[in-house]
Amino acid sequence: MNLINKIITGLTLVLFTLSLTNLSRADAHSDRLDKIESQVQDALIKMKGLEKKTKDMPSIKSGPGLKIKKGKNEVKVGGRIHFDLGLHDPDPALTCEVASVEGGSCFTDGTNFRRLRLGVSGKYDNSYYYKVQYDAGASAKQQNITSSDSDAHNDIFSVDEAYLGYKLGKNTTISIGKQKIPVSFAESTSSNDLPFIERAPSVDIMTDHSIGPKRMSAQLRNWDKKMGYLIEAAVHGSGDVTPTESFDEQFGLTGRVVYAPIHQKKHVLHVGYWRDQTDTDGPMGDTSMEWDYRIGLNVSDEKPVDADIGSDLGDVQSMTHWGVELAYLNNNYFFATEWLWGEMERSVNSAIAPSCTSVEANMGYWELGYTIGGERRYTIKKGGWKRPKVKNPVNKGGMGVIELGFRHNRSSLNDICTGYGSQGAMYSNTFGLNWQLNNSNRIMFNYIIADLDAEAVDEITSLSPGSSALGITNTEGAMSEVRALGIRFQTNF
Repeated sequence: MNLINKIITGLTLVLFTLSLTNLSRADAHSDRLDKIESQVQDALIKMKGLEKKTKDMPSIKSGPGLKIKKGKNEVKVGGRIHFDLGLHDPDPALTCEVASVEGGSCFTDGTNFRRLRLGVSGKYDNSYYYKVQYDAGASAKQQNITSSDSDAHNDIFSVDEAYLGYKLGKNTTISIGKQKIPVSFAESTSSNDLPFIERAPSVDIMTDHSIGPKRMSAQLRNWDKKMGYLIEAAVHGSGDVTPTESFDEQFGLTGRVVYAPIHQKKHVLHVGYWRDQTDTDGPMGDTSMEWDYRIGLNVSDEKPVDADIGSDLGDVQSMTHWGVELAYLNNNYFFATEWLWGEMERSVNSAIAPSCTSVEANMGYWELGYTIGGERRYTIKKGGWKRPKVKNPVNKGGMGVIELGFRHNRSSLNDICTGYGSQGAMYSNTFGLNWQLNNSNRIMFNYIIADLDAEAVDEITSLSPGSSALGITNTEGAMSEVRALGIRFQTNF
């Protein structure tokens, strides 16, 4: 019995000892768990602090261009380089030999930085946005640059755009400064996205030296992607360097309405209408109003259709310009056409060409194309084209995007008013081939065949209709042809 008691007592002591040991170990584990939990909490606090610091740190993205973003604020540094080469093959009446005899000019071969832009844009407080951009492109001005030639210096280096905007709503903005006024489908398409090297001559003739396209203005814009509409309105003056010491600056009102009844990613139907009414400082005040432009390249500065209405006639008191737009996109195919009208009103008491109280002209173009390796795009926010997006860039072994295009343009400034001579007519066809290497670089080839009437030949070489030089006659009623090859190397960043 004593033996059994001793065994039981011994077992009890062993179990009690083990219990104490386990309790001691549990306490030790508990302490370790508490310590680990404390360390985890400290780490979480530090991670939250680092996360907050990371959010406060600006993100920087470079190549191409530079983008710095911090919270709701953003700054971008970008620009574009358009380097052009132009080669011309004119008929005998348009050669430089004839021009040298007649005291005129001619189509010259050469190169040109068409656009050389650098700018800063951005937004802040999620409501304000801005852009300041300078252009150092030569713009094909063939003149001697001297310190006294302020106009030439302005052509070489100028403020291209400078404006401040505010978002009134998700799809509504208001902006003020030097910016594009809302005219034309082609003008609403960025020069980086055009399917041809230049916009159609008819568009530039009606807008470039008369109403813009970039003016000091205040603009209101509203658009809706689902409903497929865009409404733009602007109050504008002239350019930023308009001399106003002797006359008031121009004052104009512009409006544009766009509707896309079909608005899908790869299938779009666009219709649009725009109108501009501008008052000038007549009589004999502002004489800058012109209708003129080149054949479709900006290497040679020759303008076959050229009506210097302001300086030739004077007394221009108001201008009205308007146009209709139609564009269609279906997968790889695209089409666009515009017709534009212009009218300049003069004083009925003018001593110069008194019967010419209203100068009127109209002209237009159509274009079509096909893309390989991508599709041309459309944006309702601007109501214009966007170039194809490259999914297989050349630098990664792909083919990029190939784009083929054809454009027909009709422009005439003959018989634009009674008592004012004809100022030339031009009918041209442009064949285009674009090779888009990636989303920032492309090479463009345009072959242009332009038919010029006798008045247009006179505008270039000064060989008047019916006259002869070097055995060559500028026959009235006949057409002379100039063929041109244009090549553009483009990069934007």
